[in-house]
Amino acid sequence: MPDGHLITKGETELAACLAAFAAAPRAGVLLCDIDGTISAIAARPEDAAVSQPFREVLAALTERLGLVAFVTGRALEDGRRMIPIDGAAYVGTHGLELMAPGGEVLAEPQAERYIAAVQEVAAAARDLDCGALGIVLENKRTTLAVHYRLATDAARTRHEILTRVVEPARSRGLAIGTGHFLFEVRPPLPFTKGTATRRLLAGGDYLTGMFCGDDMTDVTGFKTLHDWAARDARRAACALAAVTAETPSPVIEDADVLVRATPGVYLALTRLLAAVGG
Repeated sequence: MPDGHLITKGETELAACLAAFAAAPRAGVLLCDIDGTISAIAARPEDAAVSQPFREVLAALTERLGLVAFVTGRALEDGRRMIPIDGAAYVGTHGLELMAPGGEVLAEPQAERYIAAVQEVAAAARDLDCGALGIVLENKRTTLAVHYRLATDAARTRHEILTRVVEPARSRGLAIGTGHFLFEVRPPLPFTKGTATRRLLAGGDYLTGMFCGDDMTDVTGFKTLHDWAARDARRAACALAAVTAETPSPVIEDADVLVRATPGVYLALTRLLAAVGG
């Protein structure tokens, strides 16, 4: 597909953001979701991968920008496994874990008291006929992701998940998140990709930020970045959404730039690298 067809909205906004990065690369921040953004969605989480071209451009950006951070719902170590770049920051489990560029890891201690409840729900989920229902469980200790992209009867599988996983989780006071063919059981704590974004932005005197994402969990990052830029006229922000047929409308509405899935993200990142001298 020609490059011109990969960016479907926001060429002007993207150009302005890249110019701001170019003016002061070390004052620039790039925040990237992983699954669906720099890695194509896979039916099984363990099958997802970040391609070598993405790894190379992101490593080069890490050398040139003030901060590159990978903000994921995966466990922190799983995110690092997928895109291991020295000098980058990592946010895991939607903000419950954070690794600074220097390697210091901060885990939210409040999440510990919900582990027993999450694991009770995980045990109930394992009693489901996951093979027949097309369910893949991803137990991240403090959270449980229930994927159903493989379901042949999505309505039936959703019903089973709602009654056998979601309702028991809510009865234990746990929170429920959703994504592409996904329910996630989480501690009821005010930690999101947005709170993680705020924390990362507070760590330096940054002037330009870009957040690349693809689903509802990334909208909190989009909004935080926009709020950060609105508080100082010197700042510029760009929320970039990787769009597919599954993209929820709030993601599209809150993004400044829309691109076609991961190829569009790659194009935007290569333009960013060129803008900062790569």
